[in-house]
Amino acid sequence: MYKLLNRTDFFNSDEIEKDMQYYISKYGFDGFELIKFTDVDNTYLKNYIKGYHMRFFPSWLELYNEDLNALYEEVKDKKYFKSLCGGENSKEELIEYYKKELETAKKLEVEYVVLHACNSKVTESMTYDFKYSDEEVLENVVSLINDLFDNEEYTFKLLLENLWWPGLKLTNKKEVEYILNNVKYKNIGFMLDTGHMINNNRDIKNSDEAVAYIKQNIENLGEYKNYIFGIHLNYSLSGEYVKQVVKEHKDKELNIEDIMNNIYIHINSIDYHDPFENKGIIDIIESLPIEYLVYEMIAKTKVELENKIERQDKILKKFC
Repeated sequence: MYKLLNRTDFFNSDEIEKDMQYYISKYGFDGFELIKFTDVDNTYLKNYIKGYHMRFFPSWLELYNEDLNALYEEVKDKKYFKSLCGGENSKEELIEYYKKELETAKKLEVEYVVLHACNSKVTESMTYDFKYSDEEVLENVVSLINDLFDNEEYTFKLLLENLWWPGLKLTNKKEVEYILNNVKYKNIGFMLDTGHMINNNRDIKNSDEAVAYIKQNIENLGEYKNYIFGIHLNYSLSGEYVKQVVKEHKDKELNIEDIMNNIYIHINSIDYHDPFENKGIIDIIESLPIEYLVYEMIAKTKVELENKIERQDKILKKFC
């Protein structure tokens, strides 16, 4: 099992390499899961990079179905389309963007790529009144994946990640079975994000309840739990925050400019990516065929990140 650290490429190339060497040396990481936000060529760093996390466009589904009227109805202004949907005019823009990412992953010779199997409008993130069901989102996820991998040869695993909005939640056999039966790319599995799973249940009050909830969901998967090859290890407990936000916005006329100006603060308040400091997480890890144990933390400074890594290491001594 690899111990990995999730990192972005917001630094210049020299800083990225020094950064990687530092965390490998000090904390015993075996490598990194990379998210790219720039066009900088990171190929020479491929020996450090085990996984590649594809970008997430939360409202991609309507662009994919080329329902631009629905997008205009919500966000009013086309200036938001690209950041929310991955394109501005057609599904081909989204497909082309993701195919470019897959080619980057191929050049980096990664062992796996991660894709969020989810869709949510930004307004829905405030009200939790969702237009599309889990089933509808997953039908489109399968279609998108089959478009992306059609006639393409890759060797890496495709790991689909659970979220708490419509799509893949990893809470029942039906959704997993549907994906496995309908995605044509056979080297497929799942990336369990522990924080995202906790966010499914707004009534969870503490980490003991969080551990019990995750264990129950894994049990619900039956034999399909053996397709969970990776874990994004983090902890968020935001049920009370979400309840308050939903209460405030449920019947309110929403202003898209206000939402977009504060959307990152809102999402980070739901999914704040702290260490998972309940020892019950060890049982969860050991119950699954985990190949990639990924520390996925959010931190504003290096000091904060190192503090979170050290707190996580303290719990997982037997794996570190």
